Amino acid sequence: MCSIIGYFNPKISFDEFKNLNSKLSHRGPDNSTTKEFKFRDKKLFLGHNRLSIQDLSISANQPMQNDKFIIIFNGEIYNHLELRAELKFKSFKTHSDTETLLYAFSEFGIEKTINRLIGMFAITIFHKIDEKLYLIRDRIGIKPLYYSFNNSEFSFASEIKGISNNSKININKKALIQFMSLGYIPNDNSYYKNINKLKPAHYLIFDGNSIKEKRYWDLPEDKIDINFSDAVERTEELIKSSIKYRLLSDVEVGTFLSGGVDSSLVSAIMAQESKSKIKAFTIGFEDKIYDESIFAKDVARHLGVEHFIHKFSANDVINLIEDFDYFYDEPFGDASALPTMLLSKITKDKVSVALSGDGGDELFLGYDRYFFTQNYYNKLSKLPQLLRNISSTIFKYSYQDKLEKMAYPIKNLNHLNLYSVISTSIKPWELSNVFSKEFIYESFNKESINYLDLQELNIDLNPNDIIESLSKIDFYRYLPDDILTKVDRASMKYSLEARVPLLDHRIVEFSYSLPTNIKLHKNIKKSILKEILYKYVPKKLIEREKRGFSVPLKNWFRDELKDLLFEKIDSLDDRFNKKFLLKLANEHIYKDRNYEYIFWNLMRI
Repeated sequence: MCSIIGYFNPKISFDEFKNLNSKLSHRGPDNSTTKEFKFRDKKLFLGHNRLSIQDLSISANQPMQNDKFIIIFNGEIYNHLELRAELKFKSFKTHSDTETLLYAFSEFGIEKTINRLIGMFAITIFHKIDEKLYLIRDRIGIKPLYYSFNNSEFSFASEIKGISNNSKININKKALIQFMSLGYIPNDNSYYKNINKLKPAHYLIFDGNSIKEKRYWDLPEDKIDINFSDAVERTEELIKSSIKYRLLSDVEVGTFLSGGVDSSLVSAIMAQESKSKIKAFTIGFEDKIYDESIFAKDVARHLGVEHFIHKFSANDVINLIEDFDYFYDEPFGDASALPTMLLSKITKDKVSVALSGDGGDELFLGYDRYFFTQNYYNKLSKLPQLLRNISSTIFKYSYQDKLEKMAYPIKNLNHLNLYSVISTSIKPWELSNVFSKEFIYESFNKESINYLDLQELNIDLNPNDIIESLSKIDFYRYLPDDILTKVDRASMKYSLEARVPLLDHRIVEFSYSLPTNIKLHKNIKKSILKEILYKYVPKKLIEREKRGFSVPLKNWFRDELKDLLFEKIDSLDDRFNKKFLLKLANEHIYKDRNYEYIFWNLMRI
C-alpha cells in the first residue's frame, strides 16, 4: 500500500511538491521518491510513498518506467503473477505487481489490462509517446484518488492533503448539507469546489488541456437460474480463491475479527488456507452494551488463532480526535472510525497486512434498513391517505424518537423516505430545521431535496425487488464513501494495509447475479454466508442480534463530550440554526432523547 501524487504545469516549486508528498508518508513510510518529467513541454511532477508488501527491495520503488509508460501505483494486484506469465516480456528486475502492471499496459493496452485485474488500486500511467495521463480507480472504490484542474494546473493525490491549498479556497455548500444528512460526502462530490474524486470503476484521461472520464465496469443486470445449494458452493469457491489471493505477501498477514458473520467467515477460511497460525485482532468496549469482544474471543478459540483484544474507552476518543480530521481530510461522520483507528494501531504492532470482512451486508443483504423499508411500505400503502395524514400529525407531536422520525414518511409515502429514516442522521425533510432555508436554496437551487440522486447513480427503484435496489444504492454510495473510506484512512494512518476479500469483483458480480430469494433463503439475511460459515464455526457462536460496529456516543455526549458539543454549537455561523441545535443538545442530555449522530457530524465540520 502506498500513496501517489502528481502535478502537471505546477504553480508550486519542486520543493513544495516534495513537502506535499511528505504529508502522505503515513501511507508509505518505507520509501519516498519524487521526480520531474516533461509532458507537452511542461513540467510533470510525480511522487510516491511506499509501504513495502511485495518485493521489499529498492528495485521495486516507484515511479517505475519502461520505454512507453511511467507508472505510480497504490494498491495490490493479486493475480499479477498470472498476468506476468502471459506477457511476452520476460526480463523482469523485480517480482513486484508494479512492474507487472507496467508491462501489461504496454502489451495489452489500458482498458484490456484494467479489466483483467483482480485487486484494489489507484493507478497513474503516463503514456510517454501519446503524451496522455491516465488515472484509474478500482471497481469498488477501495483505494482513494482525488484530482483538481484549476487555472491550467492539473493535480492528483491519494488524499486531499496532497493537493495544494490553492484548490481549497471555496467550501462546497451542497457537500456540507449532504454530509450533515449522510455522515459522508458522496463520491460525485467533494468538500472543496475545485477538488474532485475519481469515482470507483472509472478511469480518467488527461491530454494536457482537457479531462475525459470513462466507466469501465458495472454490476451485472441479468439474474442467473441457480438453486441455493449451488449458490452456496460457488460463493464458497470464490471466497476461498479471494482469500488465497490476499495472502500473497512478503510480510505477515493478520485478520480483523469482530465475532460477526463476515469477519468470522474471512478469519475461518484464512486460518484454513494459511500455512502458519494466524493472528486475529479485536476491539472491545468498556461499555458492555456495545462490547462484542467476548463473542470474538469464542470464535478465535474455536479457530485456534492467536487473538489480541483491546478495550476502547472514552479516553481513546479524546486521544484520537485530535488528528481525526487531519487524516480524513474532509468531514467524515462515521464514529466507528475511532475504534477502527485503534484496531489498526494494535494490529500494526504485530503485522503489516490485515484482512477485513467488509462488504458482506451489501452483497448478501444483511442490513435491517432494507427490510424495514420493504415491510413498512407494504403495510402503510394499504392505509388510506387520510388515516396516514392523521397519524403523521400524532407522530409529529408524540415526543418519541421513533414515532417522530416516521411522521413525514407516513404522510409522504415512498421507499426512499422510509429508507431515509434509518440511513440518514438528519432526514431530508428536517434539513430546514438545522440549516437556514436561504442556505439550502442557495446550495441546491430548491427548498427541498432528496439526499440521494438516483439518476446520478443510474438506479431505478424496482418495486418488485426493492431490497435489491436498496442494496445497490449502498453499493454505489455507502460502501465506498463511508465503509471503505473509514477503513482506508484508519488503517493507513498507521501504515497498515487492509484487504477486503469479500469485495473481490468476482464475488460482487456473482452476488448481484443471484436472485434475491436465493440470497434470502428461507427469509434469512445473509443466508449464503451463514451456510458457509457454519461449516467452520458452530452456529451457537454466531447467532445473536446484529449490533454493527458502533460507538457509545449517546452516553459520551451526556458526559465526556458534553462541553465540546456546546462549544461547537456556540461557534457555528449563520448557515446553521443554533437555537434548534441547542434545543436538541438539551433534550439529548436532560430528556433522554438521542441525537448522537447529528452531534458527531456537527463536531466534524
